[in-house]
Amino acid sequence: MRVLHCVLILAFAFLLKYFYWDSSNPLPNSPLKYLSSLQRAAPPPPPQVTSYILAEQWPPGVCTGNSGVTCKIKPVPTEFTIHGLWPQPNGAASTEQFDANKIATLTSKLNNNWPNLESKQQQVVFNIDFWKAEWNKHGRYSGLGVREYFEKSLELHKDAGQGLTAKLAAKKITPTIYNTYKLVDIQAAVTKINGGFSGTIICVQKKGSRNKQQIQEIRFRYTKSFQKQNNLSPSNCDPQILFPSPE
Repeated sequence: MRVLHCVLILAFAFLLKYFYWDSSNPLPNSPLKYLSSLQRAAPPPPPQVTSYILAEQWPPGVCTGNSGVTCKIKPVPTEFTIHGLWPQPNGAASTEQFDANKIATLTSKLNNNWPNLESKQQQVVFNIDFWKAEWNKHGRYSGLGVREYFEKSLELHKDAGQGLTAKLAAKKITPTIYNTYKLVDIQAAVTKINGGFSGTIICVQKKGSRNKQQIQEIRFRYTKSFQKQNNLSPSNCDPQILFPSPE
């Protein structure tokens, strides 16, 4: 029995050496070493932001459509306002915390151009939490700092959204509750206004109507370095849509 026992031990030792032993690197294929290598493996890098979407909302369309937004702002703005600046895709989350002091000199412009449609009060003190939520949801993944994110949003809005109502009117597209427009005509007008780069029209069902869609917002796309580019995302609109005036 002792002889058999010794033979079995020697055989087991031989197997260990055969499968796991390397004189220059002991036990390179051992289960323990494999598990250890998994623990040391670096996590995959976060996605890199490759582009941005600037969403310009049409408040009369948002407020009179089934948008899910309960508008309390009075009066409803009759100019396009910022809905958001969204990184595509979300990048690594910034550790920078929102600080109202960092955007103190921007709040007047933000009040006018990025209002909270669901708030009766449009003073800065009431909108700070709204802008903070925008930072936490989108800004912190944009690769920009707090101030830079809101500055860039205002800068892009000044070019794309500010005065857009008048620019569309110059193309014979004016807000009305009576007439509809061909989607292709609005798309063509937006492309010309945007320097030859297309935007995407987003529609919403008009409240109380089963078959009427209206403009909710227009989305513009930019490269990572904020150069204009075509927004090839498809529109969700019907071929004939409303560009509603305030009710």
